[in-house]
Amino acid sequence: MKALSSALFLFLALFLLAGCSGDEVADDPKLSDEGKEIASAVGGPFTADEFEKFLADLPAIPGLTTQGQQDMGEVSDGPLSAAILGAVKARGWSEERFMYIYSHAMTMMNVEQMHRAMGQMQEQFKDMPAEQRQAMEQMMGQQLSGQMEAYQAEVDKQVPASEQAIILDNMDGLYKALGMQR
Repeated sequence: MKALSSALFLFLALFLLAGCSGDEVADDPKLSDEGKEIASAVGGPFTADEFEKFLADLPAIPGLTTQGQQDMGEVSDGPLSAAILGAVKARGWSEERFMYIYSHAMTMMNVEQMHRAMGQMQEQFKDMPAEQRQAMEQMMGQQLSGQMEAYQAEVDKQVPASEQAIILDNMDGLYKALGMQR
C-alpha cells in the first residue's frame, strides 16, 4: 500500500510539474509551435537545478566532451551512440531529456561563440586606417549582423527563453564540463 501511495504521489507531482512547464512554454511569445511541442514532449523546459545536474553528469558521457572524444578514438556512429545512450541511462536520464538539454546547450554555445567572433572582428577593425575600417565595418558588419539576427531569431523559435537564460548564466560551467577553453 505504501508503494502504491508513493507511486500515486510521484505521478501527481510529475503531472503538476508538466502542467507548470507547459504554461511557461505557452507563454513564450517567440517560441514556435514546433519548439513548444518538442519542449512539452520531453517534459517541458529544464530548470536551473536540472541544468546543474546535466553539467555535473556531462563529463562522464563518452564522446560528448573533448576528453570523451579523444578516449573514444575512431568509433563509428553505432557504437558511439550506444556508448553515449548507455552512459546517459546509467546516470539516471532519459535519452530524450538529456539530448534535448545537450542540443539546446550546444545551440546557445554557438550563439555565444558567434557573438564573441563578432566582437573580435570589431576589435580588429580598430587597428585599420579610418577609410578601410569604415568600408570593412559596413561590408562585414551588416552582413554578419544580419546573419546573427536571423540565427538568433531561429534559436528563439526553438529554445525557450528561460532555457536560454539558464545556459547563458552557466556558460563557464558548460565550457568546463565539455573540457573546452572559453
